Amino acid sequence: HSESFDCALSAMKANGEYRTFCHIDRKRGSFPQAANRWDVPSAQTGEALREEREEGITVWCSNDYPGMGQHEVVTSAMSTSISEFGAGSGGTRNISGTTSLHVNLERELADLHD
Repeated sequence: HSESFDCALSAMKANGEYRTFCHIDRKRGSFPQAANRWDVPSAQTGEALREEREEGITVWCSNDYPGMGQHEVVTSAMSTSISEFGAGSGGTRNISGTTSLHVNLERELADLHD
């Protein structure tokens, strides 16, 4: 099976059908600017990439369009929450339950519509 799998992967790479991901590092305080890096190991192979360089890019395609993930109020609230609750997604609400964070956020959002 391994040889067949390797052959299929090689064909995908040769045909340009193998998906790779850019290695992007966002820089706090410089939204929407980021760095596209070629000097980190490939997540797919673990091998070092051929080039060691960094290119400045503009990233508009994240879930952080207005740059709020870098706003001091947001990062401070995140740090406080991590200190109190820990880090990680914790699973979906229907599996791991609704936290006080969910309830408080929903109340705050609902108040915007009153």
